[in-house]
Amino acid sequence: MALSTYADLKAAIADWLERGDLADRTGDFIALAESRLNRVLRLRMMEAEEALTAGVGLRTVSLPAAFREPIALWILDSGGRTPLRFMDPASLTISATAGAPQAWTLNAGAIAFDRPCDRAYGLTLRMVGRLALSEAQPSNAVLTDYPDLYLFGALVEAAPYLRDAELLSLFMARFEAALAEARAKEARGKALATLGVEPLLLASGA
Repeated sequence: MALSTYADLKAAIADWLERGDLADRTGDFIALAESRLNRVLRLRMMEAEEALTAGVGLRTVSLPAAFREPIALWILDSGGRTPLRFMDPASLTISATAGAPQAWTLNAGAIAFDRPCDRAYGLTLRMVGRLALSEAQPSNAVLTDYPDLYLFGALVEAAPYLRDAELLSLFMARFEAALAEARAKEARGKALATLGVEPLLLASGA
């Protein structure tokens, strides 16, 4: 059975459990598995850039709905984009004088700057996105490349519902193996990226 869409995944879960009466629960199992994956999985394919706008006189910008973790934030100007410095909320010094933001933090579901904006500013947020399959969003890169993560993650969540300790042990082992393989592949990709950069540094005399 193909596992390329949300509907495929729901059907596969019911098939693996050999239960035809769980159609109303498979979506819950997938959502619970995604909650776990959103906590433990960080792959480059989950990264994305979002265009944001900081309004005049405002010191905050709402985070995108799919936001999970920040990577970097840039402010756009005529010369391109300039990175803004991230600071811990307790360390961010707030100025009452409006101007171009110099630093930022996260606060209550929003990006918060060190000062109110003196004009509208374009921003680019690079972030780790949140996994959230649904009928409206039937697929994503993780399901495409690692369908076993989704399948066994959902089956792990189904086992306690069925009160089946044996299935829980079996599916947890498969899920953890799939997670380890995904992380190993990601590590290999990062190692290749590092090797690609090192000759450039040597050529420049660094």
